[in-house]
Amino acid sequence: MEIRKATSPNDIARAVAIDGALLASSERADYIASVAENGGLSVAARDGEVQAFCCLDHGYFFEKPFVSLLIVSPAARRLGLGTGLLSHHARAHPELWTSTNRSNNPMRKLLDRAGWRYCGELSGLDEGDPERFYRTA
Repeated sequence: MEIRKATSPNDIARAVAIDGALLASSERADYIASVAENGGLSVAARDGEVQAFCCLDHGYFFEKPFVSLLIVSPAARRLGLGTGLLSHHARAHPELWTSTNRSNNPMRKLLDRAGWRYCGELSGLDEGDPERFYRTA
């Protein structure tokens, strides 16, 4: 597995394509590109092919570094790409935050395995599915 900052147009396009395939929409394409422009997009590749990406946004959450998106292509799940991306950013930022919906069991399990600390929950963002917040331990 190779983890790198996404600076090339091909890396950015692949991240947008992975996200778009999952959403069946390109609604977050501009956001992903803007994070890349600010140096916060990283990708994980296997056998030379980008199969996961992570958006690290410094202005998103009370000016704290925040993992706003962590997406792994369905065909590459459970291969350590998500863990690798989280670890890559946690090494560079002693205080790193993220959130996920209560219903997102795969992400919650990933954060637990990676040693992130659960900090609390906020209701009302997604009706009936509270947002759970985590930070690096």
